[in-house]
Amino acid sequence: MEMAEDITHDCFLGLIRKPANFDPSRASLRTYLYGAARNLVMKQFRSAGRESALDDLLDDPLVPEREAPLRRVLDQELSAIVKEAVFMLPPLQREALVLFEYEGLSLAEIAVVVGSDIGAVKARLHRARERLRRALQPYLNSSQEIVTLKEA
Repeated sequence: MEMAEDITHDCFLGLIRKPANFDPSRASLRTYLYGAARNLVMKQFRSAGRESALDDLLDDPLVPEREAPLRRVLDQELSAIVKEAVFMLPPLQREALVLFEYEGLSLAEIAVVVGSDIGAVKARLHRARERLRRALQPYLNSSQEIVTLKEA
């Protein structure tokens, strides 16, 4: 959690120190900040000799607690299973999925954040969803779709 706070601090500090780096004609401020934060995280991981440690940033469960104890336990179990399946994705696919499904960025915004084109982002997102569908098949009813995962 401390690393996430440091990255956020550095991200906003960079914007304050060099506001000219943000070009509103290229992307929204939100997209710029996501890109800046991503670059700082990747720099931190490279300097620490780590390829991917996004799980270090996510200590909280993905689902809020609900009133019913049994429902809460089941939701926590499903959340842990989905979280594990997401972390098993290759880093670029995981990144596209998290930015799209959990952060609500558009494909164009993700392309700017990751420094790629929209086609590559679409392909990564498609492959991530297919891998998740296969990994989570035992937990999905035939009527459920992978898009309901963000509700899990």
